[in-house]
Amino acid sequence: MANLPEDTINTVFSLQRRLLQLGHEASATAFVILEQFGETEETIPELEELDNVRERAIGYSSRLYRLLWQSAVSQPVATAATMNLLARSIAEAEAGVDAGYASIQDVKRNWNLS
Repeated sequence: MANLPEDTINTVFSLQRRLLQLGHEASATAFVILEQFGETEETIPELEELDNVRERAIGYSSRLYRLLWQSAVSQPVATAATMNLLARSIAEAEAGVDAGYASIQDVKRNWNLS
């Protein structure tokens, strides 16, 4: 892999795990809402929010995956643009994970789910 610091690689892999867990949590919460309350005018906005959380998690994960591979095949070093994009994508994904979990907690609170 072209000159990526070990801590950057570990950060990306850790973020991938967190994004996967976030997608699972969003889907599991949507499933509980559908099972308990059905698809109604009241639940549709919440279900859409959970779908958005899941889709954003997939998007962040895909971007990190592509950038990690792009840097891996860059020889002898990854371009500065790729490294800057990777750093920005890591920051965005970290913020996205936090925002995603906050959205899920809001939905759970609105429907008295644990």
